[in-house]
Amino acid sequence: MKALLRFFSRLRLRKKFSLVMVGLVIAMLGVVLFLWRSQQKAAILAQERSRVIDLATVLAIAGVRPSLEDNYLELQELVDSISNRDGVRQALVLNLEGKVLVHNFTGERGKIYNNLPRRRETTGDFPIIENGKLNDENVLAVTMPIIVTGKPTAFVRVMVSLKSAEATIRQITLDIFLIGGISTVAALLLAAFLSGLVIKPLTQLYHNAQQISRGAREIQIEITAQDEIGALQQALKTMIDEVRLRSRLAALGATMANLSHEFRTPLAAITKYFNDAAANGRASETSTAQRDKVLNELNRLNDLVKQLLLFSQKHRLLPSRTDVNLLIEHVLFLHDLPLKENRLKLNCALGQLPTITADKSLLQSVFTNLVGNALEAMESEGKLEIQTRFVNGKKLDPLQSPNGALSLSPNGWPQKIGLRTFPPEKDAVVITIADNGHGIPEDKMDQLFLPFFTTKRNGNGLGLALSHKIIQEHGGAIQVQSKVGHGTIFTITLPV
Repeated sequence: MKALLRFFSRLRLRKKFSLVMVGLVIAMLGVVLFLWRSQQKAAILAQERSRVIDLATVLAIAGVRPSLEDNYLELQELVDSISNRDGVRQALVLNLEGKVLVHNFTGERGKIYNNLPRRRETTGDFPIIENGKLNDENVLAVTMPIIVTGKPTAFVRVMVSLKSAEATIRQITLDIFLIGGISTVAALLLAAFLSGLVIKPLTQLYHNAQQISRGAREIQIEITAQDEIGALQQALKTMIDEVRLRSRLAALGATMANLSHEFRTPLAAITKYFNDAAANGRASETSTAQRDKVLNELNRLNDLVKQLLLFSQKHRLLPSRTDVNLLIEHVLFLHDLPLKENRLKLNCALGQLPTITADKSLLQSVFTNLVGNALEAMESEGKLEIQTRFVNGKKLDPLQSPNGALSLSPNGWPQKIGLRTFPPEKDAVVITIADNGHGIPEDKMDQLFLPFFTTKRNGNGLGLALSHKIIQEHGGAIQVQSKVGHGTIFTITLPV
């Protein structure tokens, strides 16, 4: 449980990290959109600048002949034709001293432009490009020389408004912000949706794990997925099932220990009375049949009390090097008669196993109980399959049979994990006992290892509970897989 809570603590850190990553992604998206906007703005301004330079170049080339002939009327016509272009605010021709010779506004003729360059020696200094304002408008002005015999003889100046370019930039900026906003909202919605799919069930698992760690035992864990989250849900469900089972067994064990001691004294007295009566020749006081019936019931009660004591007390294991295959063979020898009488088929596949450290007597009682249950569950000509195998430090999945050795294990059967999952790094011996009998109803699986629960008419419900306890005390795991009408598979995993 502590390990699970540590996992969820790391998960919360990962959630914070994920939020930081989402913030970084949004920031990167903002940077990309800003760079895109800057690139588009630069491209629009460059296009506008190129257009103004082209207009000034056309005016400068067309004005060579009229300027040589001092034909101001033709120069005026050229200036007027340029000024009629879209966005052109001014078009003019100046002499080398900066005096306006022609202008699209006649009132500007003769005006001196002191800020223009004077008598440039080379044409490499041109064009001169300037940004400024005209009547509260941002404008772009380009000055070009009229070249005659390699020297400037006059200047042409074209001024264009940037209003249209700025409107285009604003529209592009708006579009970029709109795209960025939609992308950000879509990304956040997608992240929230995916987060809901992942975080919500994990958060629920975290709260369940916290409640379990505080002592809650009646929490119901639902399996809502078939992926890693589903595996976590299944692990937590298995954990709480184990906690519930151990709590019930502990309480029942304490109760049964007290009851067993209370039962033994009167049972012993009654049994002694009947035995003494028979020995002293007083059997006539009651019929022999009645006496035998009472003695049988007394013996059955004594056996039950012995099993209760076995269950309520912690076993002192007598470990020794044990060959599991020999134990299985001995159990099958003991059940040879019922196998033959009921014409049951036996498929026994005993693999090569290392010896394990275990209590032979207790393990034999477990195998005897499981084989006996399997024989009772089958009709005539049923099939019993037993398999043993060694797993070398790999993740155990005992319900999946290697190479299809067990024909009674179809996929999709419901399963109930009776003990903790066996550690995957441990070497282990796996024993599988399968029958094709009537099976166990799925709604009974949760109670299968509880004392006094039985699906048999004459059972006392202690066999599987004792088997469960014995395997647990050996540090092993037990699983059961069953389907009504198809049979049952018990799988025992024991450490090497």
